[in-house]
Amino acid sequence: MIQKTATAIAFLTGLGMIFLGARFLLSPEIAETGYGLHFNEQGDYSFHYIKGIRDLFSGLIICLLVLSKQRKALGIILLTGTMIPLMDMFIVLSKDYNDIVQAIPHISAIIICAVTGIIIMLHKPSIKNTRKEQNYIRLLNSYDNDGISIMELNILPGEKTPWHYHTLFSETFEIIKGTLEVGKGKSVVNLKQGEAATIEPNEKHYYHNRSQEECVIKVTVNPGNKNFEKSLFLLKGLAKDGLSSNTGVPKKFIDLAVFVYLSNSRMLGFQKVAEPLFNYIAHSAFKKGYLDDLVNKYYI
Repeated sequence: MIQKTATAIAFLTGLGMIFLGARFLLSPEIAETGYGLHFNEQGDYSFHYIKGIRDLFSGLIICLLVLSKQRKALGIILLTGTMIPLMDMFIVLSKDYNDIVQAIPHISAIIICAVTGIIIMLHKPSIKNTRKEQNYIRLLNSYDNDGISIMELNILPGEKTPWHYHTLFSETFEIIKGTLEVGKGKSVVNLKQGEAATIEPNEKHYYHNRSQEECVIKVTVNPGNKNFEKSLFLLKGLAKDGLSSNTGVPKKFIDLAVFVYLSNSRMLGFQKVAEPLFNYIAHSAFKKGYLDDLVNKYYI
């Protein structure tokens, strides 16, 4: 409720600034009196036009940020924008013919910008129905049954992998829902519902959900691989706990190292230099029992 009130006040402030700016452009002498200054323009309203454009622009920015729901940017603009009424107040009070009464509008603007800016900046989005709650995976067929691993999982908008390859198995992506960009060798394909692509062993590949919708895929690994099954469950489990970025990458280096090792992912390009470090971190995690903790928590 406080956030909505602060945002509404910010929007009204923006409208007020648009009004003040327009008044300086259309009725400069009336606007000058309201501002708290008195001087002989002799027909030259250059100051008024400059002031009018400034207020008009500031008001439009505030209103547009409110309408586009750019809360962080809105808070920053309001907080930094307090310097405008602050300097206006000093200018008005510096005149001998003015007292505190003429400065009240500027003081009010300072308070409004500062208080609403702080409230909006302190806003924390509700965690209800966030990305981490949308992650899921299920095992359709385990390696233990007939030597083939089949899993169904979702890939959220923005999730992706870098170019990599596997040495132990082929990997088939079948699209159950949505679309998915898949890099395969020297080509890039955009898979739609019902389409599939098979990545052969040692073939470089990546995937990227560039759409704004969830993509659901069935992944078949042949020959099956128990560690690969564990790696995908770990990846989705970490995401559910908020321990992965919006691109699906584990935030902790040790979690990333364990995933890379379990999934038999081999790096390409300059990233390959880091492989020995990833292997060392992963083996250290195994010895310390960290892998067992992850598997017990996330696998099946």
